[in-house]
Amino acid sequence: MSSLYLSGGGDKEQTRGIDKVFASELVGGKPLLYLPVAMNPGDISYEECYKWVHGVFLPFGITDITMWVDLKGKTLKDLMGFSAVYIGGGNTFSLMYHILQSGFHTLLTNFIEEGGIVYGGSAGAIVMGSNISTCVHMDDNDVMLKTRKGFSFLNDYSIWCHYVAENDPLIDQFINSNRMPVIALSEESGLHIKSGRIEVLGTQPAFVFDLSLKKRSIEPGCTI
Repeated sequence: MSSLYLSGGGDKEQTRGIDKVFASELVGGKPLLYLPVAMNPGDISYEECYKWVHGVFLPFGITDITMWVDLKGKTLKDLMGFSAVYIGGGNTFSLMYHILQSGFHTLLTNFIEEGGIVYGGSAGAIVMGSNISTCVHMDDNDVMLKTRKGFSFLNDYSIWCHYVAENDPLIDQFINSNRMPVIALSEESGLHIKSGRIEVLGTQPAFVFDLSLKKRSIEPGCTI
């Protein structure tokens, strides 16, 4: 049965509770696949990214981690050799560009349909929603990505990461422009989507903004 985890983009202490639940699902002796391609290696090297992800999951006994920095030429068979896929943060436009240019969007969709487990943090979470324009206040579109369509793994919801209350007017603008509801995640909140059920994880609530711009707070352990 497929399982999708999203986090709002905090550091490893802020996401510890979310990461722990995710790690508890990784069984079968297969390695974890880590995709750091949202990051600009000119700013932070992939080597540093690899050290970081090991630091995140070492406390939970996850030490067998494979990193892909090029998504081209991969197959579903390749993906099925992993216990889960972890998609890290960075620039959302760059991440979606790499995913689409390589055809990886089809593979990831098939992986989930086959019961795969996927974790998206920050940019990795945003691309799982319906529309990635929720990142425009913090990410530059240097890759000139034309589409704003995400994977839509949460029905019509788009995902807003690194949420603070000051973002509310920007979220209202997004909803008015795109006519899509939003789930906003702070750096200490996340989601677990399984069997059509969306549960809030972490230490802080998630916030749901509907098309009427009404804002609801959903506490950890509760469902949306």
